[in-house]
Amino acid sequence: MAKLYLVRHGETDYNNTMRFQGQTDIPLDAVYSSSLQRARKTAEIIAEAKRLEPVSLDALKEMSFGIWENMNSGDIQKKYPREWKDFFANPANTKIPQGESMNDVQKRAYPEIKRILDQYPEGNIAFVAHGGVIRVLICTMLGLDLNRAWRIHVGNASVTCFYYWGRSYTLDFANETLHLK
Repeated sequence: MAKLYLVRHGETDYNNTMRFQGQTDIPLDAVYSSSLQRARKTAEIIAEAKRLEPVSLDALKEMSFGIWENMNSGDIQKKYPREWKDFFANPANTKIPQGESMNDVQKRAYPEIKRILDQYPEGNIAFVAHGGVIRVLICTMLGLDLNRAWRIHVGNASVTCFYYWGRSYTLDFANETLHLK
């Protein structure tokens, strides 16, 4: 039996202002983790402590929010009220124009996770990613409908842990942030 750790990157100014950053590569003001800079910085800290070299994976990039990227959530609700409602009611299938749905994220991220876990059946592996990706992975590993993803809170710099063996996952803990206190 091994452990899989899902770690969300540290907080950015965009998180503070409720601005959708998606795949826009925003630098962190402070590092408290994908190939996007805000995730890589967190991954580098973890890897350095373990004397490992982090590997960047495009498959773990945040969900693309298309035309919503760089917009404040309040502005999105005003300009795209129907799409906003659909995005939270049916995130599995709702694709923001020029962006992705949660099904799209699942199709690119989960196969990569499985491929890596197959290489380390007895290892402890950390994946530093983003809130949307981690929600999708949690739903997938627990066998939950992706439309329930917004019912899962994934705080900045939080850690979620699964035990895994083969294709079986058991949740150990979720959204742990005690290391920040």
